[in-house]
Amino acid sequence: MKTVMEQLMEIQDKLDALKAQAQPEVECDEPETETPQSAITAEEANVIVFTKDELITFATHLVERVIDKCKEAVTDANMDPDNIVDLSMGYGYQIEVELDTDVIARSIHEEIDAVVDTDSNSINDEINSILNDMDMG
Repeated sequence: MKTVMEQLMEIQDKLDALKAQAQPEVECDEPETETPQSAITAEEANVIVFTKDELITFATHLVERVIDKCKEAVTDANMDPDNIVDLSMGYGYQIEVELDTDVIARSIHEEIDAVVDTDSNSINDEINSILNDMDMG
């Protein structure tokens, strides 16, 4: 499984390869009435170009935000001790404590799913926020 950084680097490489492909030139005797492709700015085409360092910075910020959300989820996980701790009387009247790690893991997973938004609007908001933080937005 690839890391987020590796996936972002692959996307950037693919974008660079697409840019490198030359647009076929069409000979035409008529004056141009449409805007030539080269005159379209990156903003008009809704394209963001990253240097390798900028991509690393962007990915780092994105991962940091996800980690912060996960930590928040773990902190806010409302685990009921009655559901995760089993107390019993053992040999010699010794109290035995057993933790149900499956319940703990399930509670944390549910909380992470609740705080990390993966819908396209939330992802877009995060990307725009990071780009603004990087003065690229």
